[in-house]
Amino acid sequence: MNDVVQLPVKRPKRVRPPSRPKRWMAATSKALAALSAIREAADAFEEAVSELRSVQEEYEEWKDNLPDSLQSSPLGEKLEEVCNLDLESQTEAITDAVSEVEGVIEEADAIDLPRGFGKD
Repeated sequence: MNDVVQLPVKRPKRVRPPSRPKRWMAATSKALAALSAIREAADAFEEAVSELRSVQEEYEEWKDNLPDSLQSSPLGEKLEEVCNLDLESQTEAITDAVSEVEGVIEEADAIDLPRGFGKD
């Protein structure tokens, strides 16, 4: 009476995951895009530090023109502290690190990947 017609169950096709070379290329592309954002941020950082260094030079000029009697005063000590900040080497360290990582990622992007047994 209640004839239920059962339709054959259609199994979903098995989706093959992307190959290792395709995943490698996708990952290197993603890393290069992220590195580009880091490079932009590093450029903005360098510009900000350049402005900071410019103001630091004004403090150095103030310190250099300070009378001898004020060199050891709290003012002279504060000026000395501002002048002793090594802003340039810290900026160079970041720039060098970004460049080094960029080189490695570009090398990874250009590498000749193995294709498999009998295909290389």
